[in-house]
Amino acid sequence: MNEQSFGLYIHVPYCVHKCGYCDFNSHPIKRDEMETYVSALIKEMTHYSQKFSSAGTVNSIFLGGGTPTTLSATQLARILEECKKQFNIAEDAEITLEANPATIGSDQLKSIRQAGYNRISIGVQSFDEEELKLLDRAHGVEEIHCTVDRARESGFSNLSLDLMFAIPDQTLDGWGNNLRQALVKKPEHLSTYNLTIEKETSFGKLQSSGKLVMPDEDHQLELFKRTIDFLKENGFHHYEISNFARPGKECRHNITYWQNSNTLGLGAGASFYMNGIRSKNTNLPTNYIREINKKHTAVEFSESLRPRQAMGETLMLGLRMLKGISIMKFEDRFQTSIKSIYGDVIASLKEKELVTIEQGQLRLSKKGLFLANSVILEFI
Repeated sequence: MNEQSFGLYIHVPYCVHKCGYCDFNSHPIKRDEMETYVSALIKEMTHYSQKFSSAGTVNSIFLGGGTPTTLSATQLARILEECKKQFNIAEDAEITLEANPATIGSDQLKSIRQAGYNRISIGVQSFDEEELKLLDRAHGVEEIHCTVDRARESGFSNLSLDLMFAIPDQTLDGWGNNLRQALVKKPEHLSTYNLTIEKETSFGKLQSSGKLVMPDEDHQLELFKRTIDFLKENGFHHYEISNFARPGKECRHNITYWQNSNTLGLGAGASFYMNGIRSKNTNLPTNYIREINKKHTAVEFSESLRPRQAMGETLMLGLRMLKGISIMKFEDRFQTSIKSIYGDVIASLKEKELVTIEQGQLRLSKKGLFLANSVILEFI
């Protein structure tokens, strides 16, 4: 990723249904509001295309949510058309759309592909009906198979599936079956997430009342190890803690994020990082629309990162990638020696065999990979 490029993230906050574990910025569908929301997105886009006219080429576009496919194919096409009008989009740009099997049909998939979206990320979560019910998902297993098959028929040759492990009562065999079912669909990319419970969610309230019991840490670790071993055996490249890809199909947009490189965010609740400044938009769609119509931006929080903050975040994000961080690039970016700032931390972690330095790359060791969260926090 060259310096004169950035990623573009667009948030669509609407959902058919709020899953019990979800703490993302998502809101009930309001058909009368959604067209106004798309118009507000385009106004915000116009503002930032002018502000960052010299920021370079957009190498990736990612529509996330919420559920972007709650918008119509016409609305999704309009958003992408405006992106192409207002920004310098790379010819080979990766253009991803998140999709929920419960909200997308064959005609919509064909229209989306024809509009120029070239990568689709489908929120499967599980191939087990009971697990889907427990997770409070709005779709069933049959809808997953139909959606993936229709995506292929519509011309999507770059397809990612999201799966979730450490679900209550999930066994190693049960998780292994989920992975096998996923590979039957021949995805180019898999994101496998450990179910985590946030306090303010429905699941958080159930857990605090003792009505939801999560697997212990040892079992979660076994599930994670099974994931790594199985997917490596089947030709997937483990390139980030939670992400696996066929060679050359790593998610370009997410790599931009993990490298702490410029990413512009549009839409309600979108966070973004441009030229050393971190910003976040207001969450509620109604407030977002009002602010955009009033002043073309909806930023509720913005801060210029101090050098030490930026260094810490760059290490925290970069160590999530299996290849780690180039020490030379880090030092060139921040014009300081990494050892002068983090020498003691690195030495301590190396002594504990949690990180390694090989060929100029600081990375997690295999042992450190399984303790990633605690290792990464050492740099903050």
